[in-house]
Amino acid sequence: MEAKTGKELLGAIHDNENMERINRLKGTDSLAVWCGDNLYIISNSEMESDFHTPAEFLKYRLNLLGTSAFCDEIDTTEKDFFEEILDAIDDEWTDDYIKEILTGCYHMEDLSNE
Repeated sequence: MEAKTGKELLGAIHDNENMERINRLKGTDSLAVWCGDNLYIISNSEMESDFHTPAEFLKYRLNLLGTSAFCDEIDTTEKDFFEEILDAIDDEWTDDYIKEILTGCYHMEDLSNE
């Protein structure tokens, strides 16, 4: 058996906790969103959620990173991002656009279908 470093052990514990959390929420209206190794849950549930709406999560990332770094994170330019948001508002598909960002950039999993 290969010896693990403290960092590897902490990573394994963290991964286990994330998987347990996802398994608990399967079949609920929750979304699991990943930022690197960090798991965030978007749900109406007060007990389990980190954010209540997808837009709330994206606002958090925007405020945390700033506009330029946020746009880099979602792989777009500032100009394109704002044009896409405005087009989504005009076409009344903002929810679809936000879910597209979450799925493409943050590897969102819809736990209601699990």
